Formats: sequence, structure tokens, C-alpha cells
Amino acid sequence: MSSLARLPRAFGAPRLHYEETINADPISVRDTILEIMRRLQHEFPSQSEGIISTEIVLAEVLNNIAEHSYEDSNLGDVSVSVLCTDDMISVETRDHGLPMPGLTPPATELESLPVGVEDLPEGGFGWFFIRSLSTHMEYRRTGSQNIFCVQIPTIPKIVT
Repeated sequence: MSSLARLPRAFGAPRLHYEETINADPISVRDTILEIMRRLQHEFPSQSEGIISTEIVLAEVLNNIAEHSYEDSNLGDVSVSVLCTDDMISVETRDHGLPMPGLTPPATELESLPVGVEDLPEGGFGWFFIRSLSTHMEYRRTGSQNIFCVQIPTIPKIVT
């Protein structure tokens, strides 16, 4: 696991470590998210907000890799690493698909939409969710590999 995923150690001793390489197809992505959620719910039964946030972030990140990095080809592997402490869930993905445009995650400004909720577009909200639910995210391209790390608090953020 890279130094990106080791960042949460400052928050306490790891309680859960999960690592797997999967194919970037919808069924493998779904099954991996379900397995990670099962393990998180077992380890952190009282921290549902952090677990729900992690599920949303994982789904957005892995689906972005399958749809954009591998262009819906189902022909690519994704390494998924999850490291958890009492305070933080760190997720790292690695893939050999296309790099992010501009080598950076897209901006996430939500503009006011001139349509009603029932007419909202299908996509375009994923990066907003990822940024809103995490306390840290980082992307880099090393050679032919995309590396993305995101950290999600296991306890709610305190708003002052």
C-alpha cells in the first residue's frame, strides 16, 4: 500500500485492512463494494454515517474508473485498498486506464440548475459527492498508472 493510504495512521492504529485487485466491470465493482461494506459494518457497527459516506465514495470512484478510465470496456484491473482506523477510512485505487483529463480530478462547483429535481441530469454529481464526503483526496499519474486516494471520516464532521 502506498504512502497515500498510510496517512490515516496518524489517527490511530489500523482496525481493518482490505486489499483486492478486481476487473473493472459492473458486477465485480458491485461485489467488491458489498464486501467492503460488510466488513466495515462488522468493524464499525455504530458509525453508520462514515460507512454510508464510504459506500457512496467507493461507488463513484470505482464506477468512474470502469466508465472513464477503461471506457466501459470491462478490460482492466483495479487494485482497491482500504485501511481503517477509529477516525478515518482511507481508500486507494490503482488502475492502468486513461489518465484523468488535465491530470487532476474535475472541479465540483454545483451550479444552480434551471430544472426541477425530477429533471436533473444523470451524471455530473460524482466528484461533488466525493469531495463533500471526504477530508482529503489526492490523484497522481505515475508512468501508466492512476493512483487515487481519498479519506472519509468515520465520525460526522463537526460544523461550527
